[in-house]
Order: sequence, then structure tokens, then C-alpha cells
Amino acid sequence: MVVSLYYVLHKPLTPQLALSIGRAAGQIIVAWGLVSLGGGVGARLYLGNGCHPLARLAVQAALGLGLLSLVVLVVGATLGVGAPLMWFLFLLLGGVFHRQVIAWWRNWGGFFPIWRAAGRLERGIAFGVALILLSTLITALAPPLKFDALVYHLTLPRAYLAAGRITYLPWLMYWGMPQISEMLYTWGMALGGVEAAVVLGWTFGLVALAGIFGLITQRINLPSAWVAVAALLAGFTTAAAMGWGYVGWMTILQGAACLIALDRWVSHHDRKDLLLAGVFAGFALGTKYTAGILLLGGLGVVAWFGRKAPWKRFLLDLFLFGLTVILASSPWLIKNFVATGNPFYPVLFPGGAMDQLRLDFYQDQPLWGGWLEVILLPMTATLRGVEGTPGFSTSVGPLLLALGALAWIGWGKRPHSQRKSLKVAVIISLVGLVTWAVASRFSGLLIQTRLYLTLFPAFALLAGAGFDGLSRIKVPGVRLRRVAGVLALLVLCLTVIQIGSTVLRQNSLQSLLSITIKEEYLLNNLGWYAWVLESIDELPESSQVLMLWEPRSYYCYPKCTPDEVLDRWYLAVRRHRDTGDILQAWRENGYTHLLFYREGADFIRYTDRRYNVADWQLLEEMLAQLPASLEFGDVYTLYPLTSP
Repeated sequence: MVVSLYYVLHKPLTPQLALSIGRAAGQIIVAWGLVSLGGGVGARLYLGNGCHPLARLAVQAALGLGLLSLVVLVVGATLGVGAPLMWFLFLLLGGVFHRQVIAWWRNWGGFFPIWRAAGRLERGIAFGVALILLSTLITALAPPLKFDALVYHLTLPRAYLAAGRITYLPWLMYWGMPQISEMLYTWGMALGGVEAAVVLGWTFGLVALAGIFGLITQRINLPSAWVAVAALLAGFTTAAAMGWGYVGWMTILQGAACLIALDRWVSHHDRKDLLLAGVFAGFALGTKYTAGILLLGGLGVVAWFGRKAPWKRFLLDLFLFGLTVILASSPWLIKNFVATGNPFYPVLFPGGAMDQLRLDFYQDQPLWGGWLEVILLPMTATLRGVEGTPGFSTSVGPLLLALGALAWIGWGKRPHSQRKSLKVAVIISLVGLVTWAVASRFSGLLIQTRLYLTLFPAFALLAGAGFDGLSRIKVPGVRLRRVAGVLALLVLCLTVIQIGSTVLRQNSLQSLLSITIKEEYLLNNLGWYAWVLESIDELPESSQVLMLWEPRSYYCYPKCTPDEVLDRWYLAVRRHRDTGDILQAWRENGYTHLLFYREGADFIRYTDRRYNVADWQLLEEMLAQLPASLEFGDVYTLYPLTSP
């Protein structure tokens, strides 16, 4: 009674804080409910007997989530994606698969004996991993900020929900990219808002880490699994991306599931495992085109381990694996073909909003680096890859390379089954690296490390083997296992500090707890662009803003049409005779305002050879013709497109 009476007057939670915590809890429950439903669907189809429980739950979730994305695609394109229908679908499938969902939850119990067996090093790594997971979860629960999420990963779901169905969006070229993650984000956004969608992406990472951990524990040992997870999260980009609303961790999840299935096929030669691996490689391709690299890696594994089999069986295995990949990814190709006539829209062939001129511009990306960067790809991607900079544009940390390169140590003393598992990882890694190197010579975009994250489970397995190999070396007076373990823990701690400081700098926790309002949070992190968003929001509802060199339209949809590949001005000056024709065409298309991102234009002016001097002269001439405008710190300018 005393305790109750005390808190009548001494309220620990304000109503606003309680509401914020309740909303965040609801969004976490929505995300966990969707990933659990995926796990339940996968558990109905795949029992995974003989798998480590953590590896089994990852395989089941990867399978179920891939299938659920197709359900959203079909239902959304026919019946719609409104919140009532999405809730009905969620509850209906939850009722049908509730037993399997509970069985999937039980797999997580496999972590408890692992924790009891962990030593000081393993528990130290576990603590660092927990801090990273907590920090990225806080980021996921705050309003999204990252570039690609605001360009299309979250803009597509928002546009679908606004339209009430999955439909063709000609104004956003990225609509043609495979959308397994975006379909699931649409579902999460319908149930719990944008933060629920981003938290759902965070759960993809959690499940992927569990699967990788389970595989390495089963195939090598427990300490190596902890170090491999530390190696995977030692990179700022790979760790922080869990809270960004990107799709990279879905490709890692599908890559981990494919690796586990191929490992089982190599061990047991059960064709069901081979077909399952093909499904996961197809789902990876259905998440991101470049994740189709798993098709080549899988074919390499099948070719190597089947080379001594009768030739009919060898060819049949290759054919079945490739066919399964194609079938699993085909819904996204069919979607594109029906809408645009090009199954690989927006690349390779003209179609839809991508005519030949625009296609040539998009595919003619200036190459980055020289042959030295390509030949030394693992080294250069590790040392020169920095998040947000040109080139590799991804910080992957040093441990995947440093430990993975030592996987050969103690090879002859390893059990035969372990050598088979490592060979699978080596083949996928080598085929992936060669494909990555060759692709980077065709387009500057294709050198970015984030495009090939689906290879990282194989890299992590090799890193775990490298740590295990070091542990086997006997050096008088030196415990290499302890030295390598402490070094891995140190690197992980540095990543924890980097991610934690980013969360503090962004005020993500303050935003989550409503200490900082959304507008202030965006202003703190998006700068002048946040002021632009407020001004656009105040425009009349009928306003339509055309963006120049600004691709992010999430926060101002549907008033904004983005310049998503920074080609709008390039196309305008080549399709029209002069600036008067350009302005007239824009007005006829219903645009009432023009948002000019000056810093973006200046960056392109000095780095992109596809624009010429005449293009920039015409730009200045056109801007001079426009009436008085709103200036935002000499960074953005908002012009009215009124008729003269």
C-alpha cells in the first residue's frame, strides 16, 4: 500500500514517456511477430533434423520470410495492402501456423547451453555484441535517416500504402529492383509504422547472426563461433546497417541459409538440401540483383563436389540447382516484365521509364580505382573501404580478412567433415571475389562492398576457422588463442564505441523517448534538408515539387518527385531544345515547384564526366529565368515554377 501510494505522487513516468515506451514496445512486438510468422511457415516446410538449433531457426526464418514476401506481393497487387487487410492476414496466418511458431521459438533455447559453456573471452564478446544490438535497435526505433532508406527501401512501402496496393511506380526507377525486403517492410509499416519496418530489418540481422553462430559452433567449435560473429560485426557498416532499414542483412540471412543447406548437401548428398540451397540463392537474388552472386558460388560448390559423380547425376544437380534459383527469383522478374516489358528492369534493356538514353546514363558509371584494387580486392576493400566515401563505400572491419586468410592453418589435422564445410565456404568466397572483381570493371557502382554482403557468412566461417587454426599452434610462452581472442575483442570494442557515439550524436535515444521531437531530430541529422522538408510540407496539397540532384523523397512523399539517379538534368537538356522547352514540359507535367540541391550539383559538376560544360551553362541560364525563391543556407533553393 505504501509503495502504491508513493507512486501516486512520485510518478516515474510521464504520460508522454510512457506513450513513447509503449509505442516502441508495440513496434518491436510487430517486427518480432512477423519474423516469428516467417519462422513458423519455414518450420512447417523444413524440420532441419540434425542442424544446430540456431542454424535451424535461421534456415526456417529465411525460407518463411521469402515465401511471405511473395504472399504480400500477390495479395498487395490484387486485394491491396491497407492496414485492416494486413492485420487480417497477419492474424489469419498466425492462427494457422501458431504451433510451428512456438516450435520455432523453442530453437532459441539452443543459446542457453552455449552461454553456460562460455568462458571469459566468449562472454566479453557476447557483451560487445549485445551493446551493438541494443544501439542499432535504438537507431531503428528512431525516425529513419540513412540515404538509401529514404531513397527507396522505405519510400516504396510508403508509396504502396498510400496507393492502397502494390503497383507500378514509374517515378522511382528503383521500383524494378527485387523487393523481398520491401514487401516485408510494407507489411511491417502497415501494422506498426515506419519504425516497425526498420526494426523488422533489425530482426533479419539477429536471425542471421544466430544462424551463422549455430553453423560454426556445429562445424568448428564454440569459441570460433563467438570470434566469427565478432569479426562480422567488427565493421561499422555491417554492424550499424542493422538499424538503417536497408536490405543487406536479408541478403546475409539468405546467404547464411544457402551456406547451411549446401553444407548439409555436401555432408549427406540429399538432393532436398541442394534444392533448398537453390531456393535461398533465388531469394537472395529476389532481395538484391547483385546477391545473385550466390548462384555462381553455389554452382561452383556443386561442380567441385559433384565432379567425381556419374556425369548424368553431375549435370542434373547443376541443372536442378540453377533451375531452383531461377524459379525462386522469377516472381520479381515476372512483375517487372508485366509492368515494363523488361524482366530485369531497370537494367540491361530499355523498358518502362528507362528509355535507351536513361539506361545508357545509368549503366555508364565511371570506373573506380585501377587493376591493383581489383587484384588485391579483399585487402583493398578492407583497408580502403570507408562508409559513405567513393569506391568500396563500406567499412567491414579488419577481422574477416585477418582471420579468414589463416583458415588454412592446421588443415591436415581437421576432421574430414570440417574440411568439407570449409571447402564450401572457400569456393563461395573465391567465386564471389572473382565475380566482384570482374563486375567492378563494367560499372563503378559494382565495386561497392555492400552489394555483396550475401558472401559474408562464408567469410565469417573462414574467419572462425582462422581463429581455430591459430589456437592449434603451439608456441612456447605464447598463447596465440588468447592473443587472437583479445585482439578480436579489442576490435569489437572499438566498433561498439563508434556505433555508440553515433547513437549519442544523433540523439536517437532522446528521439525514441520523445525527449527530442521528430522535427528537431531530423534537423539535427539532416541539416538544411530538414528545413526544406518543413517548407514543402507547408505548400498547398496540390503542389508538386520536382527535385534536381536530390534523390531522397521519403519524408516529402507524395509532393516530391525525386532525382533518384541524378540524371534529370542530363535527360532534360538532351530531350528538349532549350530551357524554355524544359520549363514548359515540367509545367505541363504538373510540377509547381523546383527544388535545386546546389551542393549535389556542384559535386556532380566536378566528378561526373557524363555532364559537359554546356549542360551547366544551360542550368545557370534556366535558374536565372525563374522567379524569386526560398534559399536554404546556399545549399537548397526552392523555386516556384509559375508561368511567365
